[in-house]
Amino acid sequence: MKKKVYFIVFILVILAGLLGWGILNYPKSDGYRSGKLVRITKKGVFFKTYEGTLDLGSGDRLTWNFSIHDESIGEQLSAQAGRDVKLKYQELFFKLFYETNNVVQSWQVVESREDNVFLCRLVRILQENSSVVEYLRPKIQAQDSELLQRMRDCK
Repeated sequence: MKKKVYFIVFILVILAGLLGWGILNYPKSDGYRSGKLVRITKKGVFFKTYEGTLDLGSGDRLTWNFSIHDESIGEQLSAQAGRDVKLKYQELFFKLFYETNNVVQSWQVVESREDNVFLCRLVRILQENSSVVEYLRPKIQAQDSELLQRMRDCK
């Protein structure tokens, strides 16, 4: 009789642990947010995390707070403070040791329209002198082929 009770209690503890793990780790939604990265800090004593704020527009009501559990993503994103970024995130059911239940999974820098305008203005100036173009084209191709493609798109 005691063995049956211990076995049932053991099974209930395992089921409760699995249910708790699922609730804390299973996302209820996922998506993308874009904006200016205005704050990112590393916090925690035992459970280290990066906490940040994204400015979605202007004013206090248009900010979005997030957490980063991955150390490498947090370090990379810390270097991007003040820039426009696009964050891929998951929203968890509950937060346990973190400030928010929005967990960033990956990120990328968003190119602003102004950057492209200035680049295209520079390309038009450079096109006036073919010797400069012939000199720069192989160097840009060797160093940064993506930049060369963006310069070609300006035409």
